[in-house]
Amino acid sequence: MTSTPEPIPLEESESYESWDDFWAEVERQEAAERGRAATTVIRGVRVPIPHDLTLRFTRKVEQLKNSSSDDDIRSLLVDLFGQDVFDQWVENGMKSREFRVVLRWAVANANGRPMSFREAYKAVREDEGKAATTTSSTPNSGESANTGSSSRQISAASTASHRRKSQT
Repeated sequence: MTSTPEPIPLEESESYESWDDFWAEVERQEAAERGRAATTVIRGVRVPIPHDLTLRFTRKVEQLKNSSSDDDIRSLLVDLFGQDVFDQWVENGMKSREFRVVLRWAVANANGRPMSFREAYKAVREDEGKAATTTSSTPNSGESANTGSSSRQISAASTASHRRKSQT
């Protein structure tokens, strides 16, 4: 079991010009504490490993949770990974399940619950099994109310924060 490193205390005597200066220092220290790669390669695209979710991302997930629009999905990915990542993944052949696995992995990591790609894959497969059981007993449960066509959920992963407390 991996224990979370003790946080590096910020000096109380340090003064900062603004909240932004203070928070930038906090983020630098937390990045040093994580001590892991800051990026990874997904479908040929180097992306940052998310370590926190913006409130904008959390709000968008709630607002768009039933959307299947590529533009809505792209706007969420910009918040997680930066501009144009979705289009590059599409061009590089990313499939629907791959995409769900990446989202599960990214949101878990951003919520402070480190998750491997394999763990994310297993979680998505479990979700698919649960959905198949529900769908088989409820006709049309996977269809969009507007078109009757199959819709994809933007994020199967919870966006609620469940940060681990450090072990002392």
